[in-house]
Amino acid sequence: MTFIARLRTTLVLLVVVFLAARVTITLLSPHPVYVDDPEPCASDSDNCARLSISDAHRMDESPLIVAVGAEDAFWDMVDDWADNTSRLTLLHETADFRHYAAATPVWGFVDDVTISLDRVTGEVVMHSESRLGLSDLGVNPERLDGLYAYVA
Repeated sequence: MTFIARLRTTLVLLVVVFLAARVTITLLSPHPVYVDDPEPCASDSDNCARLSISDAHRMDESPLIVAVGAEDAFWDMVDDWADNTSRLTLLHETADFRHYAAATPVWGFVDDVTISLDRVTGEVVMHSESRLGLSDLGVNPERLDGLYAYVA
């Protein structure tokens, strides 16, 4: 077998393995559509981040409170953040809740990002969690840090 033939065979095998991995990741991942805040992160979770008054899992910021009358401006900033964040897809939206899916560029791992606002208390709950795996390599807290900086 010539060098070119071996190279071609190797490349074809690599492409097949890559595509099989992508399909496996997609098939093994759950596909939730949240219509309300998901459950809080497990205390030992390394694939979840959350910021709320009662829970700041893997987050250093202070909880975010939106002033009465500023709710629509808050949602405008959230929508602007989402529009300017690559690989973010809106899955569900209500007046005071958003659920997005964020996909990694190469392997296609998906994280669920939810934002909710309680118009009575002004409390904002931000949650980002990987659908598959034991660790997010710090992506979920970084994502919420970016969202927090954008809207705060």
